Amino acid sequence: MSVTLSNVNISIASKPIVHNISMEIRDGQRVGLIGSSGSGKSMIARAIMGLLPQQASLSGTISVNGTQVVGMSDNELANLRGAAMGMVFQNPATSLNPLLRVREQIELPLKLHYDLPSDDRAARVEAMARKVGLPAELLGRFPHQLSGGQQQRVGIATALITSPRLIIADEPTTALDSITQRQIIDLLVSLVDEAHASMLFITHDFSVLAHATQYCYVLGDGEIIERGRTAQLLDAPQHDYTKTLVHAAQTLSLHTDTRSAAHTEGAHNERA
Repeated sequence: MSVTLSNVNISIASKPIVHNISMEIRDGQRVGLIGSSGSGKSMIARAIMGLLPQQASLSGTISVNGTQVVGMSDNELANLRGAAMGMVFQNPATSLNPLLRVREQIELPLKLHYDLPSDDRAARVEAMARKVGLPAELLGRFPHQLSGGQQQRVGIATALITSPRLIIADEPTTALDSITQRQIIDLLVSLVDEAHASMLFITHDFSVLAHATQYCYVLGDGEIIERGRTAQLLDAPQHDYTKTLVHAAQTLSLHTDTRSAAHTEGAHNERA
C-alpha cells in the first residue's frame, strides 16, 4: 500500500504541531520517522489513521492508495483502518482493553470488519498467535497477566489480524528492555515483509530504526529536516540535529553491547 502526504499541517487548540509535511511510503516499503519527543511524530501517524484528537485541525493531502483521507467521515475512516491499516501503539499496557482476554482482543477487529463464522475467527486468532510467538495457554489471560513483551505481541497480533496493507508502529519498543526490543522489531519486520505490506515505524532512536526500516525521514520541531536511506543517514548525517540523534544511538548501542557482554560472561561464569 502506498501513502503520500503533501503539505500536511496539524494544529492542536490553535497551536501549530507540524508544518508542511510531505513524505511518501511506497508499496512494500518500510519507512522510518524519527525525532525527539514532542516533534510531532505521533500526530502524523494519527493523522494518517484518522485518530487525531477532536481539538486538532488538519490541512493538506493524505492519500492512501490514491484515496484522500483528509475530510473522510468517521465511518469511512473506521472501515479503512480495519481493512487497510493497522496500528501498533507505544504502550500496550494502556492501548489494550483490560476487560478483554487476549483471544477476544485479537479477535475484535475480525468481528468489527468481517462477517465470519465463529470457528473461522477462532482458527485465525490461533494462527496469528502462533505467528507472533504467543503460546496457546496465554489466549485465555487478561493483558495485566502478561509481560510487557507478551503484551506487545498481542498488540501486533491485533493490528495484523485483518491482514492490513499498511502497519503503523508508533514507538512500539520504548517500554521494553533491549533484548525484547530486538525480538519485537525482528518480529514486526518479518511479518510485514511476509505479508508484502508497508510499514511506517516511528521512534526517537536511530539504533532501533536501523533494524526496522529502509528509508527514513528526520523530524525536528514539526518539520522534515532530512531524508534518505536509513543506512546513508546513519553513515553520513548532514543536519546537526540528525548528527545528534545518530551519536546518541551509537552511544546507547555501545552501552547496550557492553551490558549484554557482561550479562553473557556472568551467565557463563555461573554455569562454570
